[in-house]
Amino acid sequence: MIRTIFAATDGSDHANKALKLASDLAAKYRARLILLHVPLFNASSETLKAVATRSRLSKSLRDLLDTYEADFQLKVASAGIGAGAGLGFAFAPPPRELIDAISGQIMTRAEKIAAKAGVKKVTPLVAEGDPADVILNLAASHKVDMIVLGSRGLSDFKGLLVGSVSHKVGAQADCSCITVK
Repeated sequence: MIRTIFAATDGSDHANKALKLASDLAAKYRARLILLHVPLFNASSETLKAVATRSRLSKSLRDLLDTYEADFQLKVASAGIGAGAGLGFAFAPPPRELIDAISGQIMTRAEKIAAKAGVKKVTPLVAEGDPADVILNLAASHKVDMIVLGSRGLSDFKGLLVGSVSHKVGAQADCSCITVK
């Protein structure tokens, strides 16, 4: 019997397809649906722009989204660090307030998908860390019966280098896993 289903989302298209399937299954089996989002601290501004709903961000957050990478690069260049020092392009970490706002949007969309499918018991979670490790740890602690994930998330390049989140979860989880394309 399926009592608890776990779905993680990063706001990507594959994650949204996985959320729809997890929600449909949870509604059908009257199961509890645990929704997880791991904040996108390592995402570029282009990735954040792809998952953010700009119209629902304050003007100051929209401006921050548009300029934080360029501002960071200017600070690095003015400090004499960068290409001249052999570093090339330095990664600009997204500001916490921007990540928190976009995480909230992603979770709101996930909860709406679950509600539209008719899921009655939804537990939203936001947790920081390595996405695969967070999923595996939370799934174990909540004794889930099934994990549903998108086959690809927002970090395709990293996934090619170190293995995808869905692959690691599928290989290490103690419960059934469904990977959605």
